[in-house]
Amino acid sequence: MKNYHYIAFLRILAMFAIIGAHTVATPVIYNAQEYSDFWLHLSVVLTMLQRGGVNIFIAISGALFLQPEKELTLSKLFKKYIFRIVLALLIFGTLFALMEIVFTEKSFHAGQILTALLNMLQNKSWGHLWYLYMLAGLYLVTPVFKRFVNSVSNTEIRYLLLVLVVFDMLFPLLENFTGVKIGFYIPFAGMPVFYYLLGYALHAKIVRLPDIPCFGMILLSLAIYLAECLIPVEIDTISVQFKGLSMTALLSSFVPVAIFSLALNHCKTEIGAKRTNCEKLLSELSFGVYIFHAVFINFIYKVLHLSPANLNVFLMWVIVFVITSILSLLTTYILRLIPLVRKYIL
Repeated sequence: MKNYHYIAFLRILAMFAIIGAHTVATPVIYNAQEYSDFWLHLSVVLTMLQRGGVNIFIAISGALFLQPEKELTLSKLFKKYIFRIVLALLIFGTLFALMEIVFTEKSFHAGQILTALLNMLQNKSWGHLWYLYMLAGLYLVTPVFKRFVNSVSNTEIRYLLLVLVVFDMLFPLLENFTGVKIGFYIPFAGMPVFYYLLGYALHAKIVRLPDIPCFGMILLSLAIYLAECLIPVEIDTISVQFKGLSMTALLSSFVPVAIFSLALNHCKTEIGAKRTNCEKLLSELSFGVYIFHAVFINFIYKVLHLSPANLNVFLMWVIVFVITSILSLLTTYILRLIPLVRKYIL
């Protein structure tokens, strides 16, 4: 299968966006009272914007796995892809859950290991790992999706994507603005399914988004983000998002689409031998960085107690982002030097 430049570029962009999102969001959850209204609103805007990195990762998976030339037997699916995610969760999800228990109880005993294992199975480890649980489920239905997209017409794929936009984006926005909940729903739908199919549709040119609409979506989003920094909108500090009549949630869904399309429009060339090794390396490290970045962010904020009370907010973000990025990349790189880890986990 061809190795496209835009895939590597988007992986790197999404990786750093997710680090940025958690860099900004984590102190809000624990120290919201230390922010001015402007910095609190800006934190929410930046968090929701950068969370789109996860949607880019999902779209990349769809672009890669649903291609007709991608050979994907059930044996390969389970042994190479699902096993990798399950093993990563079993090891790191349990470890992170155990760390949280020890931090909370301020002691360690053998029984906590079983509790941590049970927490991991219930998705009660660190919050960012939700993506791995979801991805495993998405991979399980990939053979069906693959058979579907390779047998229906392009028009039917466009129709399905339009339906998903209406049910997964427009209906929730309408409910926010009117308070009226639409009773109709699609039992198998959800944002991950939409981005998974859209990634394939964009890559296969079933759906085309020219540059002008993409830039329009991004500029409109930035304008509304700025407006929501300046107007009094109630904030859910636990979820780090706006409550009530907010356009940010909808626009945060479309910005990843615009970025994916722009990268596809301008970077859809194969990575040649002369392409920088740095790009290839960073792309390969992205999965591990996603897993480990939360370790360093949690340590800095929870153990070292860095917060807006003792440092300028912007400077705090820069310091945490840079340190977390470097340490996450180094950790993943070192662990990948171990052959078994590189082959089966990272």
